[in-house]
Amino acid sequence: MWRELHQFVPTLGDARSRRAAVALAIGATVAQGCAAGAGPAPRGAASPRSAAPLVRTVPADDCGAPMPAARASRFELHSSFWLNLHNFLYKEARRRRGISDPGLGAKGNLTQDTLPSRALDDAERRAWTRALDYYERVAFEHQRFGDSLVIRVNNRLTEAADGGDLSDVSLDPALRAALLDAAPVYRAVWWSAHDQRNATWASAMHQLLDRHEECLADRAASVFATAWQPAPIRVDATVYASWFGAYTTLRPPHVTVSSSAVGSQGVNGLEVLLHEGGHSLLARVDSALAAAAARQGRRLPQQLSHLLLFYTAGELVREVVPEHVPWADTFGVWRRNATVRAYRTLIEREWRPYLLGRTGFDQAIDRLVGGLPAG
Repeated sequence: MWRELHQFVPTLGDARSRRAAVALAIGATVAQGCAAGAGPAPRGAASPRSAAPLVRTVPADDCGAPMPAARASRFELHSSFWLNLHNFLYKEARRRRGISDPGLGAKGNLTQDTLPSRALDDAERRAWTRALDYYERVAFEHQRFGDSLVIRVNNRLTEAADGGDLSDVSLDPALRAALLDAAPVYRAVWWSAHDQRNATWASAMHQLLDRHEECLADRAASVFATAWQPAPIRVDATVYASWFGAYTTLRPPHVTVSSSAVGSQGVNGLEVLLHEGGHSLLARVDSALAAAAARQGRRLPQQLSHLLLFYTAGELVREVVPEHVPWADTFGVWRRNATVRAYRTLIEREWRPYLLGRTGFDQAIDRLVGGLPAG
């Protein structure tokens, strides 16, 4: 049952399962040591070495009713040159291999994203080819190692100065060389268009967050019985963000979203932010599910909390935007196989009453687990 489920539902943000965002792992290219355990920056602070965030202060409101005070957004949006280059090289290495398998929500503007603004000269073509050779060889060879490597690559690249030479972050020398080889070509030919797309997407998300964030964030914290972290969650907009269009790493929470993916546009994008940020709120849900499964002698699917997050994020957004069709419905999360449909039925029956205020958290968890197969 778990194998069938895992084949469809990726563990985008669940670092506890050690499978998140495998598609971007650069296995042998990361230096010793790991920045993943570093604590979050002070609230509202951006890395002193990275570009200023695409962020603004949002007015607090109660589901659309403005309040006098202003609060900082829980999401700090960025467009990092090095992370965009890294993800674009990975995407192009996949395309070079004939691999084009984006999920329904990740499909986007492939032609516009990959079309250079001008033809590459011979020197540029050689440099770009060397970088693609490296990504094709190393990225695919080591992608099995999983999310801890993604964390180290992602976080380190976003800490690097956009106009620098990567000497300010710790990276494997071969990875640094590949990125430095490709950087002048990317900056001259693709980066302007990609950065503008990121900025346009961020502007649209800011408008939606201005209107709905406070209500959604308060509701999510209440549903999952967990407070948001004090520091804002960094969100990086990139041209490519795994085959699924978005992923999250934890410790600290860091969201990466494809600004060109169809599933990241408009209110769908708002749900993506709530979903990806919501991975940082699942600790109590995970522990409660595990305790109930042990108590009842049930076999707990590793992805049940992730499916709860899919369902909950969609329903919470629909509370504030009634015409919204939840992301999982629009992009086929519940339609792929009988196992996923069975879990959706279970969640609808036992978790939805909790969202409607008809039962409590503990009772909803117990009933969810009670509907699982015996261990």
